[in-house]
Amino acid sequence: MHTRWSLRRSFYQREMDALLMALQTHDGHLSPDLKLRLEGLLGRLYREWFPRTWRKDPTYAEVIADFRWWLGVAERWSEPMPRPPRPRRVREPLANQPKRLLRMLALPLDCTERRFITAWRRFLKRNHPDVNPDQTPDERRRFAEAVALWRR
Repeated sequence: MHTRWSLRRSFYQREMDALLMALQTHDGHLSPDLKLRLEGLLGRLYREWFPRTWRKDPTYAEVIADFRWWLGVAERWSEPMPRPPRPRRVREPLANQPKRLLRMLALPLDCTERRFITAWRRFLKRNHPDVNPDQTPDERRRFAEAVALWRR
């Protein structure tokens, strides 16, 4: 968020170390001078990190909430970018045809309706008696059997 530090970062590091050491020795409530020192450091860091237009006169709770948000954003920088969800493939309806007919057309048992219709029309064009008058009786029997098995 910030472009450059108004004070050296080492100042904030020293102040943070001193505050952590002071907080380690405290049990329970903070002394007023330690509380003031902590609020002063957080206020200064807030003015460093967030632009002046962020909040005009933030409360202490708003400062803490903004720091929590900022740290959450910074933690996510190391995570890999989320992949966009795969587009869902619309399942086509399966062909409701007898297994024997599907085998005659050399189709798998989980054949879709569209694939079945394509194969069925090709089969009809190749094997219909009107198109092929010189068929053998065996080929005519096979065609008649396929038509009898076909569910409309």
